[in-house]
Amino acid sequence: MATVASTLLCGLALFFTLSSFAATESAPKKNAVSTVDKADQLITNRRLRADTGSLSLWSVSTGFTYQGGSLAEPKDAQRPNIVKGADALTLQNLTGDIGVRYRVTKLFSITGSTGVFWTTPFHDSIKTKNKKLRNQFDENHQKLTLNDPMLKGTYVNKYSYFQSVTQLRLTLITNNQQKLDGYQGNYYLSQNFMHQVADTKFSYGTNIAVQFYSFSKENSALTDQIFGFYPSVEYEINDKLNFRSVFGTFVYQHLRSEESGTYEKRKVYQSLGLGILLSRDIFLYPNIQYIPSDIRMDRTNIALTANINFF
Repeated sequence: MATVASTLLCGLALFFTLSSFAATESAPKKNAVSTVDKADQLITNRRLRADTGSLSLWSVSTGFTYQGGSLAEPKDAQRPNIVKGADALTLQNLTGDIGVRYRVTKLFSITGSTGVFWTTPFHDSIKTKNKKLRNQFDENHQKLTLNDPMLKGTYVNKYSYFQSVTQLRLTLITNNQQKLDGYQGNYYLSQNFMHQVADTKFSYGTNIAVQFYSFSKENSALTDQIFGFYPSVEYEINDKLNFRSVFGTFVYQHLRSEESGTYEKRKVYQSLGLGILLSRDIFLYPNIQYIPSDIRMDRTNIALTANINFF
């Protein structure tokens, strides 16, 4: 636990150091939206813009995510755990979140959000021989619960040719799937870099993320630490559409039952998606995830996310 605490403290120190640099920028005027806003000068990537929020001093953001089943059995309530993650949601689910965001400066903002979590919203039965999954379905199917209240800090900038988004998220876990297992809280720090190749429609980058869990009950099968490195590439098809692929190349998890410093590597996965830009503040992203070394319809999951910012 000392390693966890020291790593998290280092991450927090880095985040708030970056935030202090942002504090040298004057806060935006109330509800001011400008095409020359400094945040938009630095961040031109469509997905990053939608994810980091509106240009207003105060704004409301909403996010919707549907984590479906496999391409082979899209109507089945199960969502295959293709990466063998101990914290993975293994039943289809639909979430809707609403958050209030305040731009402390033009580059640094704080968002508080929560919403609803709906397990297997379109299913009243499941086909499985897995006793644990069957019990989880019987306990949670079509149940609507509060979805993970979260406090998020976001800092945007640009370093040389790379657009940068740093985020710290503090989350209370209330979704019924993870809460039933014994998860209580999540602490997540990420650094996202993207670079658009000059005079082309190609971009590349990576997301480096670390997260820690806290627990409400003893369960040695749960993971308490995850470290991930996720390279990505994008191609702008036109003004409204872009293709994106993410690779879960180096993702390691530590189980509570394992000795300190012992990590297991998750299966390498790839995500393919189509970004649909309806406006600067409305971005849709249907996508699939699969294992490149074992491409199968029954091991390829479907998902859809939407970011909608108001004001």
